Amino acid sequence: MSPMFYGPDQAAIHHARFGDLAREAARLVLVELARAGIRSGTIADFGCGSGIFARIAGDAGFDVVGTDVSEAMVALARATAPGATFRVGSVHDAEVPPAVAVTALGEVLNYATDPRAGLDALGRFARRAHDALAPGGVLVCDTAGPGRAGAGTQRFHADDGWALGMTASERDGVLERRITIFTRAGDAGYRRVEETHVLRLYDPAEVVAVLRGTGFGVEVRDGYATPAPFPGWHVFVARRS
Repeated sequence: MSPMFYGPDQAAIHHARFGDLAREAARLVLVELARAGIRSGTIADFGCGSGIFARIAGDAGFDVVGTDVSEAMVALARATAPGATFRVGSVHDAEVPPAVAVTALGEVLNYATDPRAGLDALGRFARRAHDALAPGGVLVCDTAGPGRAGAGTQRFHADDGWALGMTASERDGVLERRITIFTRAGDAGYRRVEETHVLRLYDPAEVVAVLRGTGFGVEVRDGYATPAPFPGWHVFVARRS
């Protein structure tokens, strides 16, 4: 079993096929900042992925500093949003610069790739974000909670040159996704890569309590633009007064 986490094959597939969440989140963040009268400044994007969010925010006039634990994702991000700044690192210890918005999209705060993940780590991150945000600034994140995988799910996706299968299971507050990817490798046929992603699940009420305890006003949503088509997933818009 490969220890990779969003290695080159999965990062490329995610960028090409699964960028809608980043696009929808970017629109929400820009609307929230406009409502606060904020039209410029720095956005700190944790779990920045392939730079889709950063490109949209940068085109809207914001400076973006992105952080991701995946080197392959950061390489894609630098190509996707060359005007932004990117670095490899964990959400749990990377610096939060002075910002008008802080984001942690795509269940970043759940992933146990960094073993420090958990509600305590989420609270520490929220405090760092609160301290870094300008008045009127916003922290936007989403988390997976109990029921995210139900009794177990299987999904399959394919396109020209690749196929991806995923099996998810949930037990005792932990979600495990086992992912197998086949990517065309020229005359050699197909290359097989396996990744296992482990997420710690949080009850949304616990997340709200952590964010409010840090000093944020919190709104819970069931999606960035439209309700999520699966259970156990929530969006949090946390505003600094």
